[in-house]
Order: sequence, then C-alpha cells, then structure tokens
Amino acid sequence: MEKDFSRFLTGQMGESLVVAELGRRNIVATAFSGNLPVADILAMHGRNTLRVQVKAMRKETATIGLGSLLNIAQHGPKQVVSKVDPLDDPDLIYVYVYLGECLAQVQFYILTLRDLQELMFNGYTAYLARHGGERPRNKESKHASIATKDLNRFHDNWGLIIERLGMPYGTI
Repeated sequence: MEKDFSRFLTGQMGESLVVAELGRRNIVATAFSGNLPVADILAMHGRNTLRVQVKAMRKETATIGLGSLLNIAQHGPKQVVSKVDPLDDPDLIYVYVYLGECLAQVQFYILTLRDLQELMFNGYTAYLARHGGERPRNKESKHASIATKDLNRFHDNWGLIIERLGMPYGTI
C-alpha cells in the first residue's frame, strides 16, 4: 500500500508559497517543514525576526482543533465555552493559505493567534447557540471548521508582517 503524502504536500506547498511571497516583499524567510514546534517559517528583515505559523487549505474550509484556543466544558450533552487566557503567544503570526486549483487562485490570510482565537470563539459560540448549546453529531468534539469567508478581513494582510518586522511604511 502506497503511503499518502497529501497532508505533507499541502503543508509544504503552503509554506513554500508564503516564503515566496515574503521574498517578493524583500523579507528573507526560511521554512522548517515541521521540524520546529513553535514555527513553520522564520522571517527576517534587517536585525528583526518573526516566527510565522502556516496553515494550508486545499478546500475553502478546514478543520481546526480548539484545545489551545478555547476552554470547552462538557455539561451533559451541552458545551460551555470560554477563551483560553492567557494564550501561549497571542501575537504569533498565522498565515492561512488557500491553495485553489492553480497559482492564480492562491489566497493568503494573515492574522495573529489572538485574532484566530476571537474568530473561533465568536463562530463556535454562535454555532452552539443555533443548536441549543449542543453539537448536533459528536456532542464532545472540540473541533470546528474555519472557512476562507470567515478569514476575509485578513485577506492579504501583509502589512501586519511588515509592521512587526519594523519595515518602512509603504513597503510592498
């Protein structure tokens, strides 16, 4: 039986595309392909460095584990949700990459871990509210989905990385 490398390849493509886009913006970057637990990419401009976490998506939605972002207490079939506080690294940069069918369809969404937590908290609590506090299928699941439409306000938000690296304003 042949090994399925699709998840590895998805991650590799996402990281490579982010490294290429950073290079286009005069930012030196290198990917670690899962070899570092705290970052997928290290970006550098001048003496400033930045850790970047990359999440690649082949479809317009992806599943995300909520354990590091939300506290989910199970009360019978119902779930009660609060935010994890403090987050390990609230300012860690996340880049979600929608791969699309070809390079022309690639989309980048750049946000912080704090932004991601807020997005998931709002979405998950709204989902539970629509279902009376209970997940319809797996009552104890601590996973949710994130869609490109949920990330739209972070589309091509490269200014966040440029700002964090202390680059001059107006840098492309």
